[in-house]
Amino acid sequence: MTQELFGDLKSYSLAGTEQEVRFITSVLNLPRRSNILDLYCGYGRHAIELAKAGYNVVGVDATQSFLDIAYQKAIEEKVEITFQLSDMRELNYINQFDAVINMFAAFGYFTDEENIKVLELISKALRPGGLFLIDLLNRDWMVHNNLNRYWRHPSGEYVLSYKVELKQGMATLKRQLNNQVTGEKKQYEFALRAYSLSEMVSNLNHCGFKIITTYGAFDQRPYGMETPRMIILAQKE
Repeated sequence: MTQELFGDLKSYSLAGTEQEVRFITSVLNLPRRSNILDLYCGYGRHAIELAKAGYNVVGVDATQSFLDIAYQKAIEEKVEITFQLSDMRELNYINQFDAVINMFAAFGYFTDEENIKVLELISKALRPGGLFLIDLLNRDWMVHNNLNRYWRHPSGEYVLSYKVELKQGMATLKRQLNNQVTGEKKQYEFALRAYSLSEMVSNLNHCGFKIITTYGAFDQRPYGMETPRMIILAQKE
């Protein structure tokens, strides 16, 4: 377990989420009621907190069981969020959002051509001048560090564990979701492309984005070879 990347297990779901949402709202710096797309929102951690902060949020994910948890939590928190089940390669929004966020290494699932297509669809979904915040694992940092992650849903009902292995530019993620109440376990394994910063900059420029800045962690430290994350803030030109 690498605490620098994933934080203390007991505080991750609360303090970790709070820090991440503070980071998101700070770097986006958008007025309340702005429209934000949380692309591959998972359990809705960020989407729900952003909605509570006054933003209009749409959460998209390709896994129904994740959206079911997110929807349940949104009801408990009394916030209105539109959740949509969709593959990111099938986004069909046009000039609708002030910002798109893609958090926790939720990019690179497909071929290079398809990944670029996803960036093009994100660009289409943004209004002119809209912002794109993408949070990736730092490939250079991953080479020298073992990446395992553990997350407990605030209700205590679900526990999620990740194991990440990097080989020849491909990161293999092994994920297990345990229901602490029913004992049900679901396992997923998938690979994603781990891009370097220069590759991502090239891809984003190709899709009509200009890079505003890069970060190495949610404390807004600058990106570097030794930072665990590679977070890019780009703007649609």
